[in-house]
Amino acid sequence: MKKVKYALLYLLLLFLIGCNTKVTEEDLIGEYWVGTAGYKDGKPEGELNCLYYVTAGLKFNDGDTVYVEDYENEFEYILGNYENKTTITFSDENHFDNYFIEKIGEDEIGLIGGTEMQKEESCYLERQ
Repeated sequence: MKKVKYALLYLLLLFLIGCNTKVTEEDLIGEYWVGTAGYKDGKPEGELNCLYYVTAGLKFNDGDTVYVEDYENEFEYILGNYENKTTITFSDENHFDNYFIEKIGEDEIGLIGGTEMQKEESCYLERQ
């Protein structure tokens, strides 16, 4: 019985590790990410509500830059941490915007506004 209990505990740990919501550059790089819905409680819900350049089509080129398709411009981005949550900051000469970012699945991420001014913003992006 003890062996079964430890085996179940081990399986639970593997499952929890596989459900990691931490986002890395490797998760983002390649192909386009397009906003398709709002984001609430870990799932797509409601209307898309993020800045237009974030939802229009992002292509993360490398660990530093992202190309915004509809804006026809490259932005710098930085992944960080705040209060044990992963953050992403987009910036160029005219913008400086922060979001909390969560990995939902291999081809899905969620963004929630990371500043007081953006706290009502949320969007669900899918890799195309």
